[in-house]
Amino acid sequence: MSAIPQELLGLRVAVVRSPRRTAALHIVGSELQVRVPQHLGDERVAAILQQKRPWIRSKVAQLQQLPPHRPREAVSGESFPYLGRHYRLKVQEGHPVGVCLSGGILRATVRPREVGEQREARIRHYLEQWYRGRALERLQDKADRYARQIGVSHAGVSVRAFRSRWGSCDQRGRVVFNWHIIKAPHPIVDYVVIHELCHLVHADHSKHFWQLVERHCPDFAGSRSWLKDKALILLGQCAAGRPAQG
Repeated sequence: MSAIPQELLGLRVAVVRSPRRTAALHIVGSELQVRVPQHLGDERVAAILQQKRPWIRSKVAQLQQLPPHRPREAVSGESFPYLGRHYRLKVQEGHPVGVCLSGGILRATVRPREVGEQREARIRHYLEQWYRGRALERLQDKADRYARQIGVSHAGVSVRAFRSRWGSCDQRGRVVFNWHIIKAPHPIVDYVVIHELCHLVHADHSKHFWQLVERHCPDFAGSRSWLKDKALILLGQCAAGRPAQG
């Protein structure tokens, strides 16, 4: 049996091992992420959790004081974020079905026969499709531009809904981004893209890695802080309502 508890102070414990050098704790929704070096054993991870228990308790208390987030409704008049701006949703009947951004308005077109919960579910599906498409398009452009600036070459860009990160980069140079990031302002999205591309040079989060990130994103610390503060809001505003952070 693992020495690592499955739950701590009401949070589900998730251990993420990677080629990093230090341990870090992050609270993502109802999950406590413990990011540690690959070689760190369960006993040592459990000891870190015990040592950081006061910090975890204080963070849980802070989160409990936050006002409850109101899920966004898939109805006309609701607003949805895209690249740092908010756009009103207008639901209309007709063809072709789907979502598009036109004249500063998000227009969701549905079939007349789809009503009630079926209509709401269909609109949420169309919104997610729209977000994913725009995310892939924008992130590909940004990745190509910053790859040239950094002096690296990636092996392709894709998007998905991560539960616990904003992006990843594998050993083959394939970069995957969390499509929810496309809701954030341009500078925040740029930071995430630069962060992942810098992993093509430094696989870990060493001093040299952060120096490279800072060279191409001088305000990376501000962007990191913004993401930590706004992560749950970004993800709470998503069309499909999936929890995550990074």
